[in-house]
Amino acid sequence: MEKKKVSKKALKTLLKDSMREAITKLELPAPNKRVKKLISKTSKELAAEFSDLLKKQGRKAKARTQELTYVEDVLKGKSERKPKKSRIA
Repeated sequence: MEKKKVSKKALKTLLKDSMREAITKLELPAPNKRVKKLISKTSKELAAEFSDLLKKQGRKAKARTQELTYVEDVLKGKSERKPKKSRIA
């Protein structure tokens, strides 16, 4: 995964634009104020969920790379730090 920081606001506008575009492609009537408000609210919620997912993926990727570098260092004999103890007793 590429390292990209995307703000919630950018995700929200991206989702809002794509939803509006999808509605126009479906040849539905033009959205009124109520529909636009609903699109805005749902795009805000979706953006929050996607940003959480992106953060989790970033943390997992970072942990994997740290673990791999530790294993490589141990194999090369360069490691000075102690391995983390398992939480499982």
